[in-house]
Amino acid sequence: MNIPLHEDLGSKQMRRVIYALALPIVGTHLLLRGVGIVDTALVGHISAEAQAAVGMSQWIINLLMAPMQAVNIGCTVQVARYSGANDIENRISASDSGFWTGMAAALAMAVFGVLATRPIAAAIGADRALADSVYSYMFILCLFFISKGMIIVVSGIFQGFGDTKTPFRVIMGVNIIHLLIAFPLTFGLAGFPRLEIRGVALATGISETLGAAVLILTAHRKGLLCFKCLNPARLRDVFTLGFPVYVERFAGAAMQMAYTRLVLLTSVAAYAAHSVGMTIEAVSFLPGFGFAQAATTLVGQNLGAKLPRKAKQYGNQALIIGLCVMGFLGLTFWLFPVLWMRLFSNDPAVIEYGSLFCKFAAVLQIPLAFSMILAGSLQGAGQTRWVMYVSIIGAWTVRIPLAYILHEYFGLGIFFIWLAMPIDWCVRAGLMYFKFNDHKWSAKPSP
Repeated sequence: MNIPLHEDLGSKQMRRVIYALALPIVGTHLLLRGVGIVDTALVGHISAEAQAAVGMSQWIINLLMAPMQAVNIGCTVQVARYSGANDIENRISASDSGFWTGMAAALAMAVFGVLATRPIAAAIGADRALADSVYSYMFILCLFFISKGMIIVVSGIFQGFGDTKTPFRVIMGVNIIHLLIAFPLTFGLAGFPRLEIRGVALATGISETLGAAVLILTAHRKGLLCFKCLNPARLRDVFTLGFPVYVERFAGAAMQMAYTRLVLLTSVAAYAAHSVGMTIEAVSFLPGFGFAQAATTLVGQNLGAKLPRKAKQYGNQALIIGLCVMGFLGLTFWLFPVLWMRLFSNDPAVIEYGSLFCKFAAVLQIPLAFSMILAGSLQGAGQTRWVMYVSIIGAWTVRIPLAYILHEYFGLGIFFIWLAMPIDWCVRAGLMYFKFNDHKWSAKPSP
């Protein structure tokens, strides 16, 4: 879309721009998560072990995706800046550099995933049978991992340009294809073999490969990718912006695995509920991601157009909208926890634990909205290092130590382990809010 870049936009007009950008991003993330949600729901009707394996695999996937998410942010910020400045040559150079960097990172992570899945699963706390199930699922996903990575990277290029509808349409197609082939491959319908957990993984890989191909070709047709050689200056910019994001996401994924291990020590049912609960909570992350990435694009483009005051105003408006939407979702988690849980499990013990998890998910929606959306604004302003520092502080100096101490030294149960989540997000929200208000928006953006 053509984003209006001038000072005299009112709040109502800014909100329209935010909605136009954010809603397709929300849809894209919903559909991206939709593949994992469908996988979780399908294997939930096979066995508790299969559901636990897919849930554990999501943490490993998050770890492997950290480099691609870093390149995504680096591309989004750079493409947004150069789009705002109407500098087409550097915009294409940034896109091409990000594309090749993302391709190399995805290949490296695919190899790493094959080699490291079993040790990571064992480190989380999986026994041999569960680790075997995790490996069966992850091995197939790693064969197609370049496709998963390129969807993330190329979507970032589109988002920086201000086109959020194209990734949404492509990912919608991915989900349709996934649904069409996942059921028969999982349960052996319509003459297909019953592959169970390997079937959902194969369906994911095939559908995402087709989606990545369409997205890359569309980017080339629209002039966003030209497949030129790496530009050292643009590569340096993408790396400077993206490396703190990589550290943040890697540290976050590692934290989730350590946190999951603490949950697993309480009971298998609690762990299964935690996995399902995180899938449910991901629904509330979706608007957070959407408005955060819209803020990243709008802040970046307005700073590129030398409109710092308008950049901060867009950040404020995105935050207000996000608080309303995520607060409403939190209310549904609090009022209807059993209904949410029954969408993904029919195990009474899992539902009982999961209903408690939903209460915590409801409480943390407001600090979560502050953290995510202000982080998106700050990343658009080039403040990726601050976001990294805050994430590490919340994860590794608040959540993990608090949960560990309460469980190991005081012998407290799952309630107190989950209590560390909202405390973590409250700390992050406060630090993000401080930086957002303290940041010198009139200063030259970095890099």
